[in-house]
Amino acid sequence: MAWSDTQKHRLATERAVLAERFPDFEFCNPTAQLTIEGRYWSSQSTSYFLVVKVPPGYPDECPSTYICWPSPLRGRDKPLEDYGSTHDMHVWETDVPGWTKICTYNPTRWRSSETVERVLHKAFLWIEAYEAHIETGEPIAHYLMAARF
Repeated sequence: MAWSDTQKHRLATERAVLAERFPDFEFCNPTAQLTIEGRYWSSQSTSYFLVVKVPPGYPDECPSTYICWPSPLRGRDKPLEDYGSTHDMHVWETDVPGWTKICTYNPTRWRSSETVERVLHKAFLWIEAYEAHIETGEPIAHYLMAARF
């Protein structure tokens, strides 16, 4: 992957921000498919491993965000992967079997001013909403809409 000078500067800035604010997340494979990977501990003390795939057109293209572990990530009634793309559960049909592709942004609404830090913040909110879904059965969107997601 050949990043432009503008992209390299942007990614270096974002890497520095993540190193300070989210030291459990790191940039991986910068010359191939750039990913940002790390572990998040929920308020329920559950560990989740996330991968954010940074597309070649970043920051003009929206990154994809995945929960890789635990896998399969189960909804209350079935694995989240079985839902396909649905607003109720804020998931996209996955393109990586076994990984749950979560909706942090609608790609049609993505703006280049958004950052990987914001993507991770939204992923963390999604996880907290997911855990509430497991407890109550309410769709994930119920909690995210309440949080003005």
